Amino acid sequence: MGERTELRQDLKTEVERLVASDASDEEVLNGAVRLVHDAHPSWDWSGIYLMRGGVLVLGPKTAPADHDRIEVGEGVCGTAVAEDKNQVVEDVREVENYLACSIHTRSEIVVLIRHEESIVGQFDIDSDTVGAFTSEDEALLEELAEVVAPRVASLVGDGS
Repeated sequence: MGERTELRQDLKTEVERLVASDASDEEVLNGAVRLVHDAHPSWDWSGIYLMRGGVLVLGPKTAPADHDRIEVGEGVCGTAVAEDKNQVVEDVREVENYLACSIHTRSEIVVLIRHEESIVGQFDIDSDTVGAFTSEDEALLEELAEVVAPRVASLVGDGS
């Protein structure tokens, strides 16, 4: 087992432990975002957007963001929902409808969080490095999305 595989398993185990705890949904998701962010030094901003009333609403995050609400189809986050698929952007400067959160951001990954086959949210990660995200990163975030999905769905509640 390689170091990267071990890190991935440790991270998943920590997030599973958080999800199984008695902590509030907000505390669990804040903890999950922090664990994901801290495990990857090249990831400069990490957060979860929640699907509420057909709009993505900023939830737990590692730092402030310029966009606390994103319409479906807008930017990389809204495109992920509109196309019903994850987005891995090597260089955001090449994306026509990119919503800039920082002039330093160069790449972005968005992984959808589904609960009972509905999109309830998404992981959104930015990096100041071009091409910062790999298929392994996407697979890890997909695994974590499955783990946190019930807590995201609970937090979204009736507003989904």
